[in-house]
Amino acid sequence: MELEFRDLKGAIIHDFPYKKANRKCPHTALISITHSGACVHNCPMCYARAYPWSSASGGENKLIVYKNLIPKLESEINQASILPPFYISQVSDALQPVPEIRKITFDIIRLLMKYKLSFRIITKSADGALELIKEIPELKKYPYWYIAITLEATEEKQKITSPRASNITDRLNAIKELTNVGVLIVGRTDPTILGFMSIEEVCENIKQLASAGAKHIIGSLGYYNVLSMVRLINALENSQWRDSIPLIEKFYGFKANALNRYPSNKRFMTSLSTRIKFHSVLKTTAEKSGLTYAVCLELPNKYDSRDIKTCEAMPNNFVHIRGNDGEFQPINCAAECIRSCPDVQKPLCTVNGKIPFREYPYKLKDLKSKNLSRI
Repeated sequence: MELEFRDLKGAIIHDFPYKKANRKCPHTALISITHSGACVHNCPMCYARAYPWSSASGGENKLIVYKNLIPKLESEINQASILPPFYISQVSDALQPVPEIRKITFDIIRLLMKYKLSFRIITKSADGALELIKEIPELKKYPYWYIAITLEATEEKQKITSPRASNITDRLNAIKELTNVGVLIVGRTDPTILGFMSIEEVCENIKQLASAGAKHIIGSLGYYNVLSMVRLINALENSQWRDSIPLIEKFYGFKANALNRYPSNKRFMTSLSTRIKFHSVLKTTAEKSGLTYAVCLELPNKYDSRDIKTCEAMPNNFVHIRGNDGEFQPINCAAECIRSCPDVQKPLCTVNGKIPFREYPYKLKDLKSKNLSRI
């Protein structure tokens, strides 16, 4: 696959674009390492590869990678008085088997560690997760990070859902190895393609994640546009699971032979009753296995495990405020103002009389200040 390096224009740090209504995502400092969907895993249902502005949406065999991230990111960190937890590369796998992308990821992590900031990574790359620990062994004891590893299918069916990613057994073994050296692990089962995957198969994956050492599970049934659904159906039609297509049609409300007649902005997702039933079973399974559970986006907080601070649920991702000594210090805040503000009357995240995380999304300018004395 061709690599193309570009400069990222504009600011690096940004929030999820979702407004407050029905939002579940905590505030985060997103870092896009690549252009949307620039990933070799080739997951047919990937939302980022199906964006109209993704190079993959037009069938280009190209990975667009941003080459100027480190100096720009350090400049933005140096201008900030307050920062939410970082999420490294939400539009592609930051640990995918492309050496140039992994190097940028490792350099970003070293930079965040230099400033003692919180971050997280989501991956389907077992060897990438293990290489990360090998390259940066200090991560074994670094207190402000965790990694989420996805098991979206069974070993056999993963050939459809993420054909060029690490196999499921390798991912589970990586979780065990990381857990053994003290790394906190979130297990993700999303997106589950209902009709292709059964609830029973997903529950078995949750049990395997628990046995491997994961502490929390995040799941979803996903929502798909026409392009991502076309890619999924095409992959299934040429496989031994072709007979699953009618069930997928039923659950997601479309006709495979008419996909080219739907408007391009059409979205396919399961019914509310199906989502409630599915996530209730998964939550019960997770909690019986000693884990907590959260639904990604598609159901309200009441369907998550009780008393988790965010949908991510990890206790070691904090908002950091610059102290009198100029160094960042963690505060008892996870940037999840809707679910779990620790002090509603006197929010700990107040900067210059403003509460930046009451904006959805926050404004980058509100994270900055000329006066760096805070606490």
